[in-house]
Amino acid sequence: MKICFLIPDGVGIRNYLYSPILPLLADKGAEVVVWHGLNPEVIDQAKKLNPSVAPKEFPFQNYREDPVAQILRDSVGFARLVVNSKLTKNPTILDNWLPKKTRKGKVSNVLAKSMGKMLSNFRQIEAMEAYIDQRYRKSQAYHKYKEELKQMMPDMLFCTHQRIPHAGIAMLAARDMGIKTAVAIFSWDNLPKGRLPVRGDHFLVWSKYMKDEMALYFPDIDQRNVTIVGTPQFDFYRNRDLLEGREDFARKHNLSPSKSWICFSGDDSLTSPRDASYLRDLAERLKHREDIQILFRPVPVEGHHRYQDVLNQYPQIVLMTPKWKHGNGWNAFFPYFEDVAILMNLAKHCSTVVNVGSTMALDFSQYDKPGLYINYCIDPKHPWDIKRTYQFQHFRTMDGIDPVGWINSAEEIEPKIDLAIHHPEKVGPDRLKWRDKIVFDGDGLLASDRIVNWLVNNR
Repeated sequence: MKICFLIPDGVGIRNYLYSPILPLLADKGAEVVVWHGLNPEVIDQAKKLNPSVAPKEFPFQNYREDPVAQILRDSVGFARLVVNSKLTKNPTILDNWLPKKTRKGKVSNVLAKSMGKMLSNFRQIEAMEAYIDQRYRKSQAYHKYKEELKQMMPDMLFCTHQRIPHAGIAMLAARDMGIKTAVAIFSWDNLPKGRLPVRGDHFLVWSKYMKDEMALYFPDIDQRNVTIVGTPQFDFYRNRDLLEGREDFARKHNLSPSKSWICFSGDDSLTSPRDASYLRDLAERLKHREDIQILFRPVPVEGHHRYQDVLNQYPQIVLMTPKWKHGNGWNAFFPYFEDVAILMNLAKHCSTVVNVGSTMALDFSQYDKPGLYINYCIDPKHPWDIKRTYQFQHFRTMDGIDPVGWINSAEEIEPKIDLAIHHPEKVGPDRLKWRDKIVFDGDGLLASDRIVNWLVNNR
């Protein structure tokens, strides 16, 4: 059997090239092809991890999208946000409509939004999506992808990320050729946003919660074609070979092993525009504590530049720069495998993680470590509202449980940190329930095993 992995962006390589998936497929006699448009260094990294597994490579090219199809696609995106916000009675879903900044983009947005308002139900949305597919079938990209698929001739085309439009055209070409197709949902917050330009015969999701979301937001997708597999994103936490002793990790990163380590994980500037102020508050409130060390991990796709004044003012903060390769756009960024191990060791050896609503709380829960979410306003006059952030739909996974601690004012920073260090069982006591609600882990297998078994058994 030949399986083609379509990896349209750099953030997916950790899950599918660094995880055990490729060697597991090789053990089952499957031939793997990787169709990607990434830096060649990506494949080199994967080969270093598994020298005996050398997948064939085919270049994946993004072609200029039909401007009419793009506007129509954006109109569907807006229409889905409107419908989903009504379904859930959650107006924050509309916050995912992000304005374009160029003059051409602004005009496109106005047209897309106007057209999207006319698509008031799923039937109309699905009809528009069918029309968009017809336009795609006339595009240069569609015919080029068909030619490339004829060269590869896979039994299965598996796309690792559901939000990249050109990958959607490639998947459409494969389906029209009779090639089986499957799509992985990349992140826990993706489905409410209504962005599913990549359609396949099958969808692989993280949990029952996500499968139920698929039924709610995409009723046209047959639930029999949605399979719960978890996500390989957290498989690494079960690989004890990647863990270092506390002393060794401290020596490598110039840390003090006798102190309690607090990880502050940065967010991107859109998610948390006042993030540098929160790091400053944390450092100021803990500056007298000789027994605590702050480890700051910036969000990989932006770096630490907007925090530089804080780092200069508080040199005791230890900057843990993510080991990522930067590209010409966020989808061209990718992590080195070294970064996977660093993140694991941070979760293992730090007492807690502090941030604004980040997935890092889920990373720390893999080792039953508490997360602390910042939940107070810095500047009431600023248009960004942290309270609205926690109304986002994916935080409804917390309904009825107590999975994280909350820092509701700068004055609460030190006592909440102390509680997390000395009594972690009292901070977010339901964190494991939350983790298991979002990410299936009920049979003892790795998600990588489930994905491989599914691919092999559904060829």
